[in-house]
Amino acid sequence: MNYFSKFDEFEARIWGNFLKRVSGFENIPILGILRVVSLPITLFSCLISGLLASLYGLFEWDLFLVCSFGLLLAHAASNIFNDLWDYKNKIDLPDYFRNVYSVHPVYLFGERKTWILGFLVLLLAFLCGLYLFLERGIFVLVLAVLGFIFLFSYSGPPFKFKYRGLGELIVFLVWGPLMIAGGFWVITSKINPEVIILSFPYGITASLILFGKHLDKIKEDEKKGVKTLPVILGEEKTKNLCKILILLPYFFVVLGVLLTKKWGLIFTFLSFPRALRIFNAIDLPKPNSENELPEFYPREFWPMWYVGGAFIFNTDFALSYIIGLTISHFL
Repeated sequence: MNYFSKFDEFEARIWGNFLKRVSGFENIPILGILRVVSLPITLFSCLISGLLASLYGLFEWDLFLVCSFGLLLAHAASNIFNDLWDYKNKIDLPDYFRNVYSVHPVYLFGERKTWILGFLVLLLAFLCGLYLFLERGIFVLVLAVLGFIFLFSYSGPPFKFKYRGLGELIVFLVWGPLMIAGGFWVITSKINPEVIILSFPYGITASLILFGKHLDKIKEDEKKGVKTLPVILGEEKTKNLCKILILLPYFFVVLGVLLTKKWGLIFTFLSFPRALRIFNAIDLPKPNSENELPEFYPREFWPMWYVGGAFIFNTDFALSYIIGLTISHFL
């Protein structure tokens, strides 16, 4: 498949090596249990919120670090609880998609110990939130409650967002406005409408990762009655929606530049060639088996296909956005 460039191959190998190291299969199981492979998504949100706070001259190191550490712990706890709920809902069976890319906590520890681990990680996140609550007051509690509802009930009761086609929207809200604009407020104690708008681009790219993941397992989810958004819309409509969402972050970047006069944000367009490649690649059919994969494609990714491209796009966009925010400090 000559469609892919050498740089595409290079990035795919980097992600493949990262996934292999943190899957928990070959070395430290806890890395797979916490799904460390997904935590850079949260780290990027934290860095963006911190850079925005600094750009507006209101940065505080202690609040930034505690907030970031707390969000990473909350994300890890959410991963554990959602694995538990999917196991209890008889979705994460031994032959299901989830067990391919990292160690599943229930199959390693058992259900009881997994609950204990989840609440232990959540307790550590709570301690970070308590510190922030003492520093910033009641609004921290509001953000924490919203985050808990969205993340704990992604797969579990009472809302089961994933099973109602709302998973992608929740990811956008959490990794966009909640983490970035909310994190900005925690650091600065200011609510800024411009920052809310500037949280949209990265939130959209984070939601595309979930779109890719659900596209990869659309047939399995259909069989199990898991009504993710791609299952509800169908594959073709989902791909058309993803094409819009691939380009939409750049609209909000331009809007943000016009509103804030932070001209360095134009450097976010360094990732635009990647966006165009992903835009075109989404129409490529998923290989039917591992034997049909391109030679360079990391076997550790399989059966992930669309989500691999979404991860790479999210990373490229985040890094270019971070570069743009950094340069804006000097313009």
